[in-house]
Amino acid sequence: MTKALYAIALAILSVTLVLLWISGPAQAEEEPSEPPSPTGTVRMAARDAFACPGMHAEWLDEKTVQCLKVSP
Repeated sequence: MTKALYAIALAILSVTLVLLWISGPAQAEEEPSEPPSPTGTVRMAARDAFACPGMHAEWLDEKTVQCLKVSP
């Protein structure tokens, strides 16, 4: 008798989970409206943060950087 109850409970649970899975949204999140930033921009931001932590990096040429304090 208990095996039959377990089988019925498992069947009901399985059907419920399948229905929830089917009725769920096709996409979890909406697509972002802005295009992704190019990899060069990300690379330059990381380079600036490394060269001048806590400051603004102003690149004078390829190898020379000037660190400027950001006014609050």
